[in-house]
Amino acid sequence: MSGIDTTGPAITDRLVETLNSHLRNVPPDVDWATVRLPDVGLDSMSAIELVITLEESFGVQFPDELLVRETFAYLPSLEAAVRSLLGERA
Repeated sequence: MSGIDTTGPAITDRLVETLNSHLRNVPPDVDWATVRLPDVGLDSMSAIELVITLEESFGVQFPDELLVRETFAYLPSLEAAVRSLLGERA
C-alpha cells in the first residue's frame, strides 16, 4: 500500500473520489450515506472497473463472497468491505 493513507476518514475520502471518477450520474449534493450506487450510475461494467481500481488503490483483493450486489449497493457497505479487507473494523 506504499504511502497510501488507509486510516479513518482517508478511506471514505478515497472511496468517494474513486466513485466520483467511475460513476456518471452523481449530483453535486449527493448524500453518500443514503444514495444507492446503482442510482448514480453503478452498473455491472462500472462495478468491474471499480473493483479493479479499488484493488490497485488499496492493495487488496476482493474475494468472491464480497463480489455481490449488497457490497456495491451503498457507500457504507462498500466501505465496510474495503475496511474488512484492510483488517479494520467497519
